[in-house]
This record gives sequence, structure tokens and C-alpha cells, in this order.
Amino acid sequence: MHAKLGFELPSDYRRLLEVFPPGTFHAPDHHAEVIVQPPYLLDGRPDHLTQFEAEIAEAEQWRERHPEDVPARLVPWARSGRPGLFWVGRSSDPEQWTVAVSNGGVWRYDDEPVVEEFDCGAVEFLHRLVTGRLRSRILSPINSRSIRTRPLFEPVDEREWQRFSDTRSPQVRKISLRGYA
Repeated sequence: MHAKLGFELPSDYRRLLEVFPPGTFHAPDHHAEVIVQPPYLLDGRPDHLTQFEAEIAEAEQWRERHPEDVPARLVPWARSGRPGLFWVGRSSDPEQWTVAVSNGGVWRYDDEPVVEEFDCGAVEFLHRLVTGRLRSRILSPINSRSIRTRPLFEPVDEREWQRFSDTRSPQVRKISLRGYA
């Protein structure tokens, strides 16, 4: 898998995918949620390349619109409704990558940043989110109400995920990720 991508993924993320099925992590005190998806399936086999192609193309568009705000080399790993969650690959060592949240300015409130960067990896980010120790202006708009109605983690039905993610004929534009991170 990593050879096809051209780079390694952070070990905490690989472990996260081993432990948790596809699903959504919810913050206990506001409406923020993070949807963690394992790789899409291509002919029944996990394929990060197909998943990342679409997400990276979107991040590149955001960077074109906001070059001063969006860091280079964003590598996607999760979604949150409209915003995307990325690693910022400033180092060739994926263990040094930090997490960034971005809506690319598409769904932005006037005073909201295009990108928020957090000095942690994916698992620590999720832990801070579900324990209420993480605040994000992008993930939880200032106007959101504090209502706790969902579990901290909500899995997606496995059969539904397989049906949704099996992309035997990928419809995404092919781009090379080699050297991207």
C-alpha cells in the first residue's frame, strides 16, 4: 500500500484503522464531528491512492484560492461534514506530521480561518476532540449549541461501507502522489 502511495502513513493512523471500523467521532460538548474512513476498496482491496486523489485535488484547489493560508503538501485522513482533516507534511518523516483542519474557504464564516493547524497527530487530535480538550473554530462554529446527544464514537455499518467504498471503476482524476509528502 505505501509503495503505491509513494510515502508512509503515520503509525498512529495505521493503528487507528486497525482498531476502529469506519465511523464518526463526536465531541461531547458541541456539534463537532470527525468521520474517519479507512481506504476505499478497489476490486475488494484497500486502496488509499483512490481515496487520496480526490481529497488532494480538493486541497490543491483550496491552496490555489488561498495560497497565503493553505500550507503545501496537505495529505487527507478524515472529514468533518464540509471541512477536511489533513496532515501537514512539512517533514519526510510522517511521525512528525501535524493535523490541520480546513474548509478551504468554501463554507467559511467571515472571521473563520481557512486552515487551523494543531501540533499533534491523528489519534491525539481525536482524543482531544472526544474529551473536550480541543477547540476548533472550523469544526465547531462559534454559533453552535452545546447539546450532547450522540455517543463519542458511532461506527458505520460494515456492509454499507463496503457497498459505498468499493470503487471498481474509479471516477476520480488520476494524479501522482509520489513525492507529494
